[in-house]
Formats: sequence, structure tokens, C-alpha cells
Amino acid sequence: MTPRELFLQLGADRRRQVHLSLCEDALQTWIGYVRGERAPLRYRDSVVGMWHHVDVELPVLALRSARAGVDLADVGSRYLEPISALQDDDLAFPDPVEFAYYATYNCFCKYVHGVDISDWLIVNQALSVHDHSEAASRLMRAIDDINPTTVGNAEDVGPMG
Repeated sequence: MTPRELFLQLGADRRRQVHLSLCEDALQTWIGYVRGERAPLRYRDSVVGMWHHVDVELPVLALRSARAGVDLADVGSRYLEPISALQDDDLAFPDPVEFAYYATYNCFCKYVHGVDISDWLIVNQALSVHDHSEAASRLMRAIDDINPTTVGNAEDVGPMG
């Protein structure tokens, strides 16, 4: 069975745990990127010409909120402008950094606001931060870390034996 098939067989709570784990890993790429920047990240809005600063803590707060299941710091409204800017090409990051940004945002939307986002989209975005050759092993490690002995939808069964 492929790692994708194993992931998709997990129950909703375990898929959430895998999402959080993969996004935590992807977040390290974001953190490394913003720490390496010598000046504050800024972009110009092409619609009205205003300059905006990128809130570098936003992905961290988004993941923290996703873990808690509530918006801890007005993350939802704070993401609106930069997501629009990314979609309008007013703001650009290197691909791995952008995947990390979107993965944490989508994880936030799914687990805080209940937005119907494909489980596989979040996995794919979080894994796209890394070299393609590492994707399967990273996904398997995340699955194994949540429960190395149980695979499938058995999380509600309780202890065996």
C-alpha cells in the first residue's frame, strides 16, 4: 500500500495529527527563510499601490491556532491580504517557502474555520516544501509517529486485547 493510501485510510483525527506534524516540519522552511532575510519583507499591492509588510509570525500563529482549534490571534483576517497578494502575484516567495505558507494557512482554515479543504492538498503542500524524493518517507514517518501499531480507521476502538 502506498503512503498516500495509508494516509487516506486514517480516521479524521489521525489525518489531522499527520497534517499538524507535516505542517510543523514545513514551518521550519518558512522560519529559516524569514530569518535569512536582511530587511523586513514587503510587497506592493498592485490594485491601490500601497506597501505592506509581511507578518512573519503569521504561519507560526496559524499552526498554533490549528492545533488549538480556535483562532488565537485574529489569524483569519490577518491572512486575507497576503493570500490575495500571493494570488495576484504582488507577493512572491521561493516555491518551498510558498508551499509552507499555504500549507499552514490551509491547515488553519480546515481546523479552525472548518473549511472543506482536501486532506491530500495539505499533505501535498507540506511535502512540496522538501525534495520530491523525500516525500514518501516523510509521510510514512508522520503516519508512524502518530501511532506505529495502528493503521486504518481503528482509532475509536481503544486498546486491543
